Amino acid sequence: MDFKTTAPEKLGIPSDALENFLKRLEAQQLPLHSAIIMRHDEICMETYYAPYDKDTLHRMFSITKSFVSVAIGLLAEEGKLSLDDKIVDYFPEKKPASGFFPYTAMLTIREMLAMTTCHDKTTYKNAGTDDWVSTFFTTPPTHVPGTNFAYDTSSTHVLGALVEKLSGMKLLDYLRSKGLDELGFSKDAYVLCDPCGISMGGSGLCATSRDILIMMMLIAKDGSLNGKQYLPRDYIISAKSKHSDPYGKQSTLEEMQGYGYQIWMTRNGGYVLFGMGGQLALYVPDKDIFMITTADAQGRQGGVQLIYDAFWDEIYSRIEDNELPENAAAYKSLESFCASRELCHIPGDVFSPLAECVNHVKYVCDSNNCGVQSVQLDFDSPESGTFSYKNETGNHKLTFGTGRNEYGIFPGYDLKYAASAAWRMENYLLIKVQIIDSAVGNMYIGLSFKDDFVTVMFRKTVENLFNEYNGVFSGKKA
Repeated sequence: MDFKTTAPEKLGIPSDALENFLKRLEAQQLPLHSAIIMRHDEICMETYYAPYDKDTLHRMFSITKSFVSVAIGLLAEEGKLSLDDKIVDYFPEKKPASGFFPYTAMLTIREMLAMTTCHDKTTYKNAGTDDWVSTFFTTPPTHVPGTNFAYDTSSTHVLGALVEKLSGMKLLDYLRSKGLDELGFSKDAYVLCDPCGISMGGSGLCATSRDILIMMMLIAKDGSLNGKQYLPRDYIISAKSKHSDPYGKQSTLEEMQGYGYQIWMTRNGGYVLFGMGGQLALYVPDKDIFMITTADAQGRQGGVQLIYDAFWDEIYSRIEDNELPENAAAYKSLESFCASRELCHIPGDVFSPLAECVNHVKYVCDSNNCGVQSVQLDFDSPESGTFSYKNETGNHKLTFGTGRNEYGIFPGYDLKYAASAAWRMENYLLIKVQIIDSAVGNMYIGLSFKDDFVTVMFRKTVENLFNEYNGVFSGKKA
């Protein structure tokens, strides 16, 4: 799809408002990966934080749920299902030996779309089985369906499995055949699969920021683009309307506004496709404005709300109905700023006098739950270093930059990372490792030195991975 670009002022948005939006989030140390602002079908700001660029496939997490919802709507239009059908009728092979639980047997597709299932949490987590779909039918339900909002990713996963079962195609291939390919959706985009090979309908989409913009444009325009109706109009209108109330269940202001069919409501009459960590596709009808972001706010309490607040305060509140006077200097400043973005690095001092004392020193660790036997720091230059460690799988190294990022492949996981370090105190070096691959998340490695000892802190915020990198333990000079 060809996107038009123009100066913000032509769309009633001051260029400095967009620059302030980005600067505000950077000042709050919120790790953005990309941001797009579009109004009246024209992009007025688009930026990527290197090494991310416009062609990077980014893990979109729960934005995937909205894609599943669209696919369900398409199947309903084809007559292959009805939203009021009971989900158990489509999965008789998953029936427990004692029969379906009564509340599970009552559950409809419509209730699943609205996140008012019979479960109060995702069923396949910690279930001890690779069959994620089966867990939904074998886990005892907690309540009558249709009565309580609960964010149940396993429910959407089952709906994704239903799409693949009825269409005979993988989830994304089905949507491609319905218009995504025609609209220029990335050929390389894909959805990760569960252990049984079923697309992870709850969180597995890896796509570009513009791919998400395409889907959000379809939803905002009731399924129609370029004069062609790609998605069922009535279903899309219903999907972006409130069907359940998360107010008493969610902890951030934006998530309390309402929930449609796998689409969140927002303040100011907006709605959003929302993925964990700051994957957002927001549309606000009264201003006809789109905001797309990718980010890693995991582990940052209230981090996603910071993005919303920055948008409402810096951009939405400053939109004018009419074209603004040209402001070449402000627009040039915005373009220059957007062109120079890089992935954030950890703030702090790049040098400590203690560095010379601990450089190349091996520390033998106490027995610990992380399985780490020894650690060592090597400062290769004033701008980079290496954290070496030995665990149950062997000897490993992580390179990091000071005052900047170094890039590599994380040992044992074959995932790309960016790592930076800073002396947060004279005796305390903190390394931040950002996972920038099909998994998105981060971990901190803290090293605090005292006499002949070091205390190591591991803290990870990468979903379902790197579980061995959580804990605190000490070691002594060898």
